[in-house]
Amino acid sequence: MRVRRMAVIGAGTMGTGIGQVAAQAGIEVAVIDTAAEALERSRRALERSLQGGVEREKLTPEQAQRVRELMQWATEWDAVSRAEWIIEAVFEEMSVKREVLGRIDQTAPADAVIATNTSTLPIGELAGASGRPERFVGMHFFNPPPAMKLVEVIPGESTLPEVTDATLALCERMGKQPVVAPDIPGFFVNRCFGALLSAAIDIWLQGADPEQIDTAMQLGMSHRMGPLATADLVGLDVCLALLDSLHEQTGHARFEVAPQFREMVSSGRLGRKSGQGFYTYEE
Repeated sequence: MRVRRMAVIGAGTMGTGIGQVAAQAGIEVAVIDTAAEALERSRRALERSLQGGVEREKLTPEQAQRVRELMQWATEWDAVSRAEWIIEAVFEEMSVKREVLGRIDQTAPADAVIATNTSTLPIGELAGASGRPERFVGMHFFNPPPAMKLVEVIPGESTLPEVTDATLALCERMGKQPVVAPDIPGFFVNRCFGALLSAAIDIWLQGADPEQIDTAMQLGMSHRMGPLATADLVGLDVCLALLDSLHEQTGHARFEVAPQFREMVSSGRLGRKSGQGFYTYEE
């Protein structure tokens, strides 16, 4: 299956980045969001990404221009009816995703594949909401999609083998390295990272310096940044939602959120994007 037209639902950071990597692979992409202001932010984010890619010589000016030509933005869903592959990349909330997937099923061609970019939610439950579980698959991209090589591909119980194969081929076409993950809470990366982050928070609460924790993990386990610096980069609000989701789905005490960390997020200490998290950042 050679994908020519794709629709990405959700114009946030992930939806914009996924659209960019698809366009870089020569695919026509429509980024769809009901909020016009989100689409404008998406356009600006794409331009910053393309300019940065050209400056770092990851893209030629001609390649960047071709991406601009292949991407479009819309508040209407007309493009979904023409898409061969639709990726849902909306807010990580089951009720929101179920509603969006139901609307995609009503609009998309019968033979189109529907994928979700969820990072923690059960693929089986989302597949049921899609109305076509045999043509539904998880595609978990990592932030930022243009830079991160990994995509976790998560087939559901009813996903056809040819859909899984097509998903792997699409990932490779987009320059990504796919891994097939089981439909368990957190899949591979977030399941492991959640446990690592929870342990690092516990050590921090016992008085250890964040930089010392991260340095130990960098040098002792070849962790690129250390778990606390990574959490600041991802966003502590995102990490809190991840831990809550893992704890709710698994019941494991290792994912239980410390009250001090929850208060940290409630106070607005969200990491790099707020200027303060486990570390303090210059504006």
